[in-house]
This record gives sequence, structure tokens and C-alpha cells, in this order.
Amino acid sequence: MIVPVPYVHIGIGLTSVLLAIPLIRRKVPMNRLYGVRSPKAFASERNWYEINAYGGRLLLMFGLFVLGFGVLTLGLAPAPTSPWAPAFMAVPLLAMIPVIVGINRFARRLPDE
Repeated sequence: MIVPVPYVHIGIGLTSVLLAIPLIRRKVPMNRLYGVRSPKAFASERNWYEINAYGGRLLLMFGLFVLGFGVLTLGLAPAPTSPWAPAFMAVPLLAMIPVIVGINRFARRLPDE
């Protein structure tokens, strides 16, 4: 079964939003599986929660963007078998690049505790 591209965007957007909420609410303790896993985040518990709350807010914005993109393009997307489908799939996901850059910039400003 081939899934239409907008449904993939909607799924990625919803998943991102759901993963962001516990991070924003500072409910995820330091671990190696879930959250922003950078050396700076593991430097202290304070850094962990600050970086993950900030990263969660950016992830939430990314998720809402991709979710909205998926909903708005339901009737406009190329067919899943079209040669344009991979490009249509990847372009909104490029919005993750500023999220990663923003998290890294924020983390660099925190102390090395």
C-alpha cells in the first residue's frame, strides 16, 4: 500500500508535536534515548532541562509547520509514484535544519557545568 505524501507529512507533524510536549513541560529526565542528546545537555541537569525545553518549543513549531503543510497540500501533492514525490516529501522536512541549528546555538550559550 502506497501512502500519499501529505499523509506522511501529517504523521510526521503529529509525531513531532506529541514528542515536543513532554520536553517543553520538562517531564523527560536525563537519558540517552529521548530528548536533545548533546554533550552540553549532559553537562548538568539544569542544562538538560533548559536545552530540551527550548528544543521542544522548536520541535513543536516544526511539527505544526509540517502538519499544516500536509493538510494544505492534501489535494495538491503529486501521486506517490510520481518522480516529484521524493522532492515534495523532502522539502518541508528541510525545516528541521533551522531547528537543529537553533538548538545548538542555544546550547552554546549555557555554562559548562
